[in-house]
Amino acid sequence: MIAKDQQYWMHKAIEQAKLGHTPFGAVIVNEEQQSVEAYNTTKQDGPVAHAEVNVIQQLKHLEYSDARTLTLYSTVEPCPMCMSAAVWAGIGKVVYGVSIADASAYGHQIHVSCEEIAQKSWYSIVLVPGVEREKCLELFEY
Repeated sequence: MIAKDQQYWMHKAIEQAKLGHTPFGAVIVNEEQQSVEAYNTTKQDGPVAHAEVNVIQQLKHLEYSDARTLTLYSTVEPCPMCMSAAVWAGIGKVVYGVSIADASAYGHQIHVSCEEIAQKSWYSIVLVPGVEREKCLELFEY
């Protein structure tokens, strides 16, 4: 099996954002390259239905023995709520496109970085910012 790269998975997250008609899409991938996908549904499901929370709730559909082997891809840097959910889920790697600072130009954001949350965790979390940033920024223009 040929491993898919970060750009491939971020494009999947971008597709999810477009399906939801918001800038926010997320994908979680396991070591076997299986994935679950979601987008933001706050207009229908309430204020905590962010893409990352929605995709974390789908983990039961993904095979893994250690959540630290999972990677979360998000079009936008996870907010404090979403990053905390990723920590509680035990996810080991978070890859995102647009930063909270970038997103704040388009709407309200809580200015606490996912790095700040990750540093408070009891385990090490790998953060990879800026993947397909320009394509993720374009999502704010729809």
